[in-house]
Amino acid sequence: MSKKLRSLIILLIGAGLAYWFVSQLEWQIVGTHLRQMRIWPLVVAAVLINLTMVARSLRWQTLLAPITPVGFHNTFAATSIGFGSIFVFGRAGEVVRPVVLSLRERVQPSATIATILIERLFDTMTVAAMFAFNLLFFTMPASRAGDLKMLGTIRTFGALMSVGVLVGIVMLVLIRLKAEALIRLLENFSRRFPEKLTRPLLNLVRHLADGLSVLVNFQELLKVVFYSAVVWVLVMSATWLVATAFDVDFSLSQAIFVMGFGLVGSVVPTPGGSAGAFHKAAQQGLIFLGLDQNLAAAIAIVYHLIAFGTPFIIGMVYLVRDGISLGRLREMITQESAPA
Repeated sequence: MSKKLRSLIILLIGAGLAYWFVSQLEWQIVGTHLRQMRIWPLVVAAVLINLTMVARSLRWQTLLAPITPVGFHNTFAATSIGFGSIFVFGRAGEVVRPVVLSLRERVQPSATIATILIERLFDTMTVAAMFAFNLLFFTMPASRAGDLKMLGTIRTFGALMSVGVLVGIVMLVLIRLKAEALIRLLENFSRRFPEKLTRPLLNLVRHLADGLSVLVNFQELLKVVFYSAVVWVLVMSATWLVATAFDVDFSLSQAIFVMGFGLVGSVVPTPGGSAGAFHKAAQQGLIFLGLDQNLAAAIAIVYHLIAFGTPFIIGMVYLVRDGISLGRLREMITQESAPA
């Protein structure tokens, strides 16, 4: 599939989801909810979201340690610009981080790409673990209190997710312990294909194995797990604060529930920080908890701006300081996405 066709499909998906989100709303009511929201919880939520950038930078610094020592200021700058790129270009903007870091440190982007994948693994597992554990003890909202069948389904799903997380952890450890054998197997298999096609894959697997070394280093593993937990506790707290801004009385359990829905939406690689997909997914989670669709939409809109828009501001500051234009970012994404 050509890049242009893939980009067109992603744009069409984003446009379709955005239309699905906006077409069912009464915008006058949504506007009323937006005008009545309180500002101070949103300010605190924005601060917490930006603090996740600090935790992410420290975690990335830990993952990069087996490859090369890097300074915190440089990882923070690259992380800020990278997440700002996600807001503009979608998930494809994640490859910007290694490139920006290479401009500040003597490290090749190809050597650090795998650490981004490892971060995504830890993020996915952390949220999945929080979401799964939460579902095991989830209580239905008052509007659905009598739906015992749905409650049973939710808790069964939570149990299955918990098992899935444990299996995933075991598989990652096995991949790290058997990395050399896996690489030899891939090398033998890749001889049947042109080198220009197989070399990037082999390099990626090697770097991935190096990055997964944290799984067999107890001290480093604790650091990565701790920073991952900090990131998502901060996100959960910000989610709760956004609901509070609209005078919605949510528990932390319900905040985790909505956060999980939002994460599913954020996986869709549409521009604008998964615009459309994130909004619709978060809205559906809120509606399930008993909120009116217009109030749910208002919260989803603000939640998206807090989660993706506020890191974009810090990223823009570093872009201006480093003299990097959005056009240059687009070039970085194009250049690095091809070999990746």
